[in-house]
Amino acid sequence: MRSELAVLLLLAVSGAAGLITSNVAITATMFVGGFTTWLFLTLPDYLKAVKAAPQAELKQQAGQQEADGKKAAAAGSLPAPESVLALISKRRSIFPKDYTGQKVSHDQIRMLIEAANWAPTHGQTEPWRFVVLEGASKKEMEELTMELCRTRLPVEKAEKTLEKLQKKRDSTWGKVSCYIAICCKRQAKPDKLMPEWEEMAATSAAVQNMWLMSTSLGLAAYWTSWQQVAREAPEMKTLLGLAPEDRVLGFFTLGRAERERVEGYRGARGPAADKVTWKD
Repeated sequence: MRSELAVLLLLAVSGAAGLITSNVAITATMFVGGFTTWLFLTLPDYLKAVKAAPQAELKQQAGQQEADGKKAAAAGSLPAPESVLALISKRRSIFPKDYTGQKVSHDQIRMLIEAANWAPTHGQTEPWRFVVLEGASKKEMEELTMELCRTRLPVEKAEKTLEKLQKKRDSTWGKVSCYIAICCKRQAKPDKLMPEWEEMAATSAAVQNMWLMSTSLGLAAYWTSWQQVAREAPEMKTLLGLAPEDRVLGFFTLGRAERERVEGYRGARGPAADKVTWKD
């Protein structure tokens, strides 16, 4: 840029000299040279600078937001980004076979539901619904599952399925403190009918919130899709107090596990960079 300014200054001086000496040829030559220099040297740089300005401003804003986030975290109003990422990366699916059988308190379950309630929701419909099954209702759901598998599946498949379920009932189901039925209202608000996939996505996001809270509380949790023939059977929806059009996305099993058991669950993910494409 400095060299261009020097050239323009030289041309301006030469042009002024041409005017003083009344030399039209010199003046015209200086004018054309100055315009050409501006057109091919100065103007492109100027346009590049104008185009880059918004990106630079966005980078500056992002940097300021990051700095503000760190200040807020330091002030205690927000968790530090590193802490959030650490919590997310420590989430595990802990299978009921590793539960101790100890109960999870209602206060802790309420914290899970409160966390779930802050999931994103298109149209503010909040379609997630949860049914906490413990005690007699937990056993009723288990018995209903066995009965539906017995009566709705082909005979050969029913026998194999019931054999597996019986082993689980004898060994692991009793270790589960409670099941939280993961339900999605098809139309949560009478004046809004959102696409079903959006409502199911919102409910799934609510489950993730619940799962992260369970991790922070040191609880053992697992999202099971359950037996397909039983999960969305009319009898199951009746038990859960749902309408026929509502969906059941599975059950969130909740319990407690020894720390050594939990630490034995190793998490692994491929590089995040392999799953993103950046485009300007």
